[in-house]
Amino acid sequence: MNFDLIVIGSGPGGYKAALTAAHLGAKVALVEKALPGGTCLNQGCIPKKTLLHLATLIEDVNNLQDRGLVGRVRGDFNTAIAHKNAVVAGIRDNFSIWLRRLGVQVFAAEARLLGGQRVELRSCPNDATPARVLQAGRIILAAGSAPLQLATCPTDGERILNSRDFMMNLSQLPESVLCIGGGAVGVELGFLLHQFGSRVCIVEQHSRLLDRPRIPERASAMLERKFARIGIEVHKNASMADYAVAHDGIKVNLSDGFSGTFEKILVAVGRKPQIDGLGLREAGVAVNADGFVQVSEYLETSAAGIYAIGDLKPGPMTANAALHDAKIAAGNAINGNQMRANYHKVPVVIDSALEIAAVGLTEDLAEAAGFDADVAMSSLGGSGKARARHDFEGFIEVVHDAETGQLLGGCIVGPEAGEQIHMLAAACQSARGLWFLRDMSYSHPSWCEELEAAVDPYAAELGRSHKTIFTPGIFAGHR
Repeated sequence: MNFDLIVIGSGPGGYKAALTAAHLGAKVALVEKALPGGTCLNQGCIPKKTLLHLATLIEDVNNLQDRGLVGRVRGDFNTAIAHKNAVVAGIRDNFSIWLRRLGVQVFAAEARLLGGQRVELRSCPNDATPARVLQAGRIILAAGSAPLQLATCPTDGERILNSRDFMMNLSQLPESVLCIGGGAVGVELGFLLHQFGSRVCIVEQHSRLLDRPRIPERASAMLERKFARIGIEVHKNASMADYAVAHDGIKVNLSDGFSGTFEKILVAVGRKPQIDGLGLREAGVAVNADGFVQVSEYLETSAAGIYAIGDLKPGPMTANAALHDAKIAAGNAINGNQMRANYHKVPVVIDSALEIAAVGLTEDLAEAAGFDADVAMSSLGGSGKARARHDFEGFIEVVHDAETGQLLGGCIVGPEAGEQIHMLAAACQSARGLWFLRDMSYSHPSWCEELEAAVDPYAAELGRSHKTIFTPGIFAGHR
């Protein structure tokens, strides 16, 4: 069978790539060997967000006692898991229907590259279709990733879990959990378990939680302070020394001298690309020393006409980045290589005891890039909406160049940060840049009006100066 484009993998990247190409008029095949929707739908973003919404509601309601609400609430973990499963199943059951409406043909099969733009499909258990070979002018690899193993604490799927085990198999709330890794997965699932009643300890080998370049240190510090206040124990600059499984739990020794016993261990130390069985070598697709598919700025691999997106290639291993990649690769595959990947344009969002979102450059990254970086800040303590909601722990920071006013990026910590960040991302891509946030007319009270409150004094000062002001945002005009 002949197609314009074959997409291998149906996670957010593969799904978006198929839709984008179909909207461009291409005849598209989408191949998935496991559950439709990939990691994001079945083990990641959707089930996590479903459970974290409930976890946050527990805190929100209990924080409003004596402010008009009466009666404390507590989590029912078993029922929450059942609700999560129903949400995921509802989306998954409609997955193929939504694709078919746009003419995308979906195959339940394992895919292997044969070279010459051919893909062999090997039947999956639920697919009655015999083995076949598909041909296409272009191919997009979107096979995703799997949790990394930790040599000092290998998972067993029962007591020592990874994120996939947690989302797919955990049905009973553990009395206590040690989270190894203080990145996004550790701080999100650790908070979730704490809210439902588990005793949680997080161990992180670096000097701070969320130790990544695009999350400013002040955001990590605020999250750490909240963890301490609500009772989540954190050990930084530490790692697993040794452990022993006993009848009463898992006895753990950390490198900083801490010892404790936990019912479960959650290993959250990163992910690795799933490249086995794809036939990359036979098709001439190069892989780097870390196992990631090598790509150009257009996301094309070393094999002409074959693209790789999402977790398969170097770069941020998030659903947001995969969605960004999907539009770039699909557009280039159908219309020729024109668009380049730029992950500074892609928001980073963390859902934990505080919601944290960032886009563009942090102050440190901006200085390293040669800008005269300055930060406009606004605390949620002065927000009318935050005060009305009694939810004012957080801040907004907007990074700009002090000489020109060029908008460079920023970070939002607090309620609905993941939604507010889109306003800041739009400003970074606007010809008005910093002034985009002043041009807006906001509803009051609202979260987003605090963006104007943050930048107003700086924009006013720049306006009064005799400097030549460069107004576009840093990504204005970038494709």
